[in-house]
Amino acid sequence: MQVQYTKAINNESILDIIRRFCNYIDPRLTEHGSHVSYIVFRMLKDSGKFSKEELRNICFVAQLHDVGAYKTEEISRMIQFETKDVWDHSFYGYLFIRYFSPLKDLAYAVLLHHINWDFLENESSLDPVMKDLGQLIHIADRIDVLMSLQKCTWEETLSFLKKDQGTVYAPHIVEQAGKLSFKNSIEEECKMDSQFNDFLTGIPLSGEDITDYLKMLVFIIDFRSHHTVTHTITTTSISYELGKLLSYPDERLNVILCGALLHDLGKIAVPVEILEYPGKLSRQAMNIMRTHVDYTEEIFGGSIDEAVARIALRHHEKLNGSGYPKGLSAKDLSKEERLVAIADIISALTGTRSYKDTYPTEKIKTLLEGMKNDQLVDPDIVSIAVMHLDCILDTTDVRCRPILHIYEKLNKEYQYLLELPSDEEKLRFSLSIKQPEKASLWP
Repeated sequence: MQVQYTKAINNESILDIIRRFCNYIDPRLTEHGSHVSYIVFRMLKDSGKFSKEELRNICFVAQLHDVGAYKTEEISRMIQFETKDVWDHSFYGYLFIRYFSPLKDLAYAVLLHHINWDFLENESSLDPVMKDLGQLIHIADRIDVLMSLQKCTWEETLSFLKKDQGTVYAPHIVEQAGKLSFKNSIEEECKMDSQFNDFLTGIPLSGEDITDYLKMLVFIIDFRSHHTVTHTITTTSISYELGKLLSYPDERLNVILCGALLHDLGKIAVPVEILEYPGKLSRQAMNIMRTHVDYTEEIFGGSIDEAVARIALRHHEKLNGSGYPKGLSAKDLSKEERLVAIADIISALTGTRSYKDTYPTEKIKTLLEGMKNDQLVDPDIVSIAVMHLDCILDTTDVRCRPILHIYEKLNKEYQYLLELPSDEEKLRFSLSIKQPEKASLWP
């Protein structure tokens, strides 16, 4: 069964969801990505080199070009990592885009976006288009850093670029940049440019692309908490197994899967020391943890299908009204919402953490029965879960193993690359990495 978000949602809504989500890590990088995307659009829009769909995807990857910095860098050192520490975030971002996004065909542009032209120019193993796209993002990135962070004028910025053309920057891309003009700040011009905004929103994404972008957000949570990602994946799998046992049709199962997939997006806004706290949380810390549901709702921004959103936002509600955030009771909660709430509990009890092992199956059954007797969770779904728990957990373990393998692979490759002494060796290693099978990433 493949998760497929089938409800209508436009490009603008997807972009807004991604930006709101990433803003909770650091809004400066989100804004920087938007500026770079805008500059790249202006440099390419009249070139005739790309179809509208290709240009849209290039703008999307430009928005995400520094996604690796969310994981690898002190974002307050933004100017430094944009000029010196180029490999850490470029390579991690490249791996992330390849493994966990629908933009894998453009991942090399992220990898190359800080590599000097005098090195790239003679690299015959590289696709010339990827070289140019890497340079386009590099130059757009530098324009934004100089103008938005260092407050240079456009004339000063262009002078900096021309000074380093042929060495740092490709002369033909600098020439393209020279045709631009910025009378106001990049932020102001980006907001005022209706052509850019109309372009990004005017070419619809496929249903598969929309689903892949929503999945991508789940994997970005890894930048905060690896445990939260694995918990989301196991919750989705357990929800699917429970839905099958209840003989739900595919359409109903898919709504459940989408709700489970998105249920913890708001944890991106919770401090990592709380997400990964080694023990029972204090009352104050628990109150902060509970805000993740409100943050999830804010990230959705009213753009997610109502049935899917309700499942995601009600997974901590209880039948007796003692849950959160709204204190809803049995009459307010659908079977789908109750099912994912139980899957979430099972996933939490089976998940291993640095400070605890997974609960034995019999103890999980006892705890679920106790919650049923206390009128906290749906009795019928608990009865089915308890009856089939061993099979549900075995299936989930097999299903989730490939994802853990991908994480291990990504981190091993990243650590190995950082130990290589030269840019040439790092590039050779990067080009040797094989793309993992997409089907292995999700049930």
